[in-house]
Amino acid sequence: MRRHWGIAAVALALLAQPGTAAPTRAPVKKAAPAKSVAKPAPAKPAAKPTAPAFVAPAPLPDTPEIQALRRAFRFGFAPFEMLRTRQLQISRVMAAGMGTGINAMIPRLTLADATTRDVTTPNNDTLYGSAWLDLSQGPIFFSIPDLNRYHSASLMSITGDVVALLGTRTNGRNGGRYAIVGPNWRGDLPAGVEMVRSQSNDAWLLVRVVVNGEEDLAAAADGLTRFTLSAVAGETPLDLAVPLRPNGKAFVTTVNTAIERSGDALLANRAAQFADQGLGKAWDSLTPEQQKLWNDSLPALIHELRAGLVDGDGIDGWVYPPFNMALYGEDDDLRARVALGGLAALPRIEAVYVSASKDGQGRPLTGDKSWRVKIPANLPVGGFWSLTMYSQEPDGRLFFVPNDLNRFAVGDRSQHLRPERDGSIELFVQNAKPSGERVVNWLPAPKGNFVLMFRAYLPGAGLLDGSVRLPPVTEDEMIP
Repeated sequence: MRRHWGIAAVALALLAQPGTAAPTRAPVKKAAPAKSVAKPAPAKPAAKPTAPAFVAPAPLPDTPEIQALRRAFRFGFAPFEMLRTRQLQISRVMAAGMGTGINAMIPRLTLADATTRDVTTPNNDTLYGSAWLDLSQGPIFFSIPDLNRYHSASLMSITGDVVALLGTRTNGRNGGRYAIVGPNWRGDLPAGVEMVRSQSNDAWLLVRVVVNGEEDLAAAADGLTRFTLSAVAGETPLDLAVPLRPNGKAFVTTVNTAIERSGDALLANRAAQFADQGLGKAWDSLTPEQQKLWNDSLPALIHELRAGLVDGDGIDGWVYPPFNMALYGEDDDLRARVALGGLAALPRIEAVYVSASKDGQGRPLTGDKSWRVKIPANLPVGGFWSLTMYSQEPDGRLFFVPNDLNRFAVGDRSQHLRPERDGSIELFVQNAKPSGERVVNWLPAPKGNFVLMFRAYLPGAGLLDGSVRLPPVTEDEMIP
């Protein structure tokens, strides 16, 4: 069964958009005044280059050698993506003259929109604060403010597993003071400070704060900036280039570095199972045949993960997340797929992501038809819910759909929605804008294929145990 789990992938866009504040600890250098220069004559616009067509790599042969390589690859892919994302974000901080980007909270103070193309599956619900932690030198102190709105702070190890989750679900509106420590740290903490232990020295702390409508953005941003970090020691330098499209050497070297720095004995023991494939060994010590196998196989191995995230069979057209989302254990297949399709997924107890690319009869959802999506009344949701529209790229990535309303999602905070008498909400999904009053319940779709993503934060028992399901998407007459 092929699936798309609809993860809120935020890893690559936190510093790519306007509205990103400086770190809470690093000074910002002022730019030098611009020199006055003569304006050149207007140039004729260059023709927009045509993007090359996406070509899938050839499938790999089903041999014992490839099967073993695939297992090693899927074990290492999440640590690779974590270090790659770390490098990308801190390099942007450093380029902006805001310090090293390590052990500092970087808040993004605007919501994602249709221009957000750095990250697949963005959400239009929350602001984010991102901090890459180096716990090898001692504790990092983290404070959550008193906040009367949904918020969460998830701590992820170098494998992408959520090892701690703090916020509304655990503390209500009350804040807290914490010391985040590495796997091998021992010592005493100040009174009133709760210890949170990471499974690895390199960790990612990601804060989410809900925005309850456009007029609420400033208040939500103020709440986000009151999350603070402070470190009592330094960091262990990391000089490592991690490319977006790695060859064998870059992949193996990055995975080995992640494991060596982690301080996680269990992770190191698991990596030893893949010594025959080169993990734990210097690249130059591998045989030419091993190096060639990695170089030749990597594109197809990555594409296999992408294919595994494509939507497929589910229940009434909706695909529900597995129970071990973000708590993977030794499920390297799921961990690797999530790392590709949307790093930083939350566990089901915090958020349930449900996706649909087909209606209840298995027909693909496409904007040249009109569809109805019914959201039942009184869903068991303690935080909030939203339904987001995504256009699907040929390579499987998902992005918002540009439209003249700048409406990318609707939810229980959307004041324009008109419910039915029973409290349910019927949404009209099509490319053409409806006329008249029904535009209030319109979710704009692209002309081609699309994916719907339902998110429920702080889901209740019915959503957690599967006794509450979404009705199937149904085709209906086009609304003129």
